[in-house]
Amino acid sequence: MFNFFKKKKPETQEQSSDFEIELTASVLAYEIARSDGEIDDNELEVLMEEIKVISKKVNKDEAEILEIIEKYSKDSVSFYEFVEDINNDYTKDEKLSLLKFMWKIAYADGKLEVDEERLIRRLADLIRIKDMDVLKLKHIFKNT
Repeated sequence: MFNFFKKKKPETQEQSSDFEIELTASVLAYEIARSDGEIDDNELEVLMEEIKVISKKVNKDEAEILEIIEKYSKDSVSFYEFVEDINNDYTKDEKLSLLKFMWKIAYADGKLEVDEERLIRRLADLIRIKDMDVLKLKHIFKNT
C-alpha cells in the first residue's frame, strides 16, 4: 500500500508486517484526530510517537513522514481502501492493536468527540471486531 516507504535492504516478513501496521495505524489515527475539525497538540504528540518509530525503520525524517500521511489522508476518499488490506493481512491481535491506537488518539486531548467514536466503531465493524471487544478497549483508554 505504501511503496514509497519500502526499505532498500531486505527485511523479514514480520518486520514488513509490523511496518505496514504502524503506517496504516498512523494514517487512520490522523483521520481520527482530524475528524472533529482540528488536530489537538496532544493528539499530534501521540501520533508523532508512532511516526518516530516509523522514521527509524525507514530512515526518513519525521516531518517528511507526517507530510506524506497528511497528503495520503487528504487524497483518500475513505478508509475503505485500508479495510481490505487489514482484513486480508492482519491477525485479530493486530486488528486489536490498531483499535487500541485509535482509542489512544481519540482520548489524547482529554475528550472523546462523537465523530471520533463513530469512526472508530465503524472501522471496528468493517474489520470484523466484535462490539464487546471495541467497548473493552474504549473503557481502557477512557480511564487512563
